[in-house]
Amino acid sequence: MVNKIISKKEVKISIRNLNIWYQDMQVIKNVNLDIEKNKVTAIIGPSGCGKSTLIKSINRMLDIIPEAKVRGTILLDSQNIYEIDETLLRKRIGMVFQMPNPFPKSIFENVAYGLKLHRVFKNREEVYFKVEKALKQAALWDEIKDNLDKFALDLSGGQQQRLCVARCIALEPEVILFDEPCSALDPIATAKIEELIEKLKQNYTIVIVTHNMQQAARISDYTAFLYLGELVEFGPTQKMFTTPQNKMTEHYLTGKFG
Repeated sequence: MVNKIISKKEVKISIRNLNIWYQDMQVIKNVNLDIEKNKVTAIIGPSGCGKSTLIKSINRMLDIIPEAKVRGTILLDSQNIYEIDETLLRKRIGMVFQMPNPFPKSIFENVAYGLKLHRVFKNREEVYFKVEKALKQAALWDEIKDNLDKFALDLSGGQQQRLCVARCIALEPEVILFDEPCSALDPIATAKIEELIEKLKQNYTIVIVTHNMQQAARISDYTAFLYLGELVEFGPTQKMFTTPQNKMTEHYLTGKFG
């Protein structure tokens, strides 16, 4: 069992003895992990090792999968996530998925959607201010500021993904989960998302699942290596990529399997 304990005042998410099954198949096995506040934590590992399942458990996305069974403890600021209202939890822990998934609405309405749903505004002027702020944070404002009524699905793939980031951060979450956000993007769009993540960690705690080890090395502060549902190794990214402590980690990072 691998465990990483960080000073309590720096921990944003604490995972203890986490086990997850889909029906009779166990996909996460006794994972213990601390995620530090305002840092980027990457989760790497071969396809099918449980990466996406692990992050979906953090904001209770697995609740909507009837065959999923979760055992263990996940704490957000020392509070059990199952003691937090599910809607409020997903406001505090936003998520950006593998494929860009903007709503079939205008750019403005996409970003404003969550604000209206949660009623976190006083008037239309405040909605506009929050939408503009989110689009600026997502490094999209300069490209679309004169076309806020444009149909979101007409944007490029990279722009759509940054729009999804803007939609997420408009609600000012504390944590953002990224599930392979660049896998469907070209290198230029990928670079923009990576630059964006680097800036976002000043205000947000970020967890990113990535199949791209070079990406993990470029943008993360910490890396967790998952294999067959088990946390094999966790630590500072630079240290793990230069001097891994586990032979299996070394073999994966050097391309001997995976």
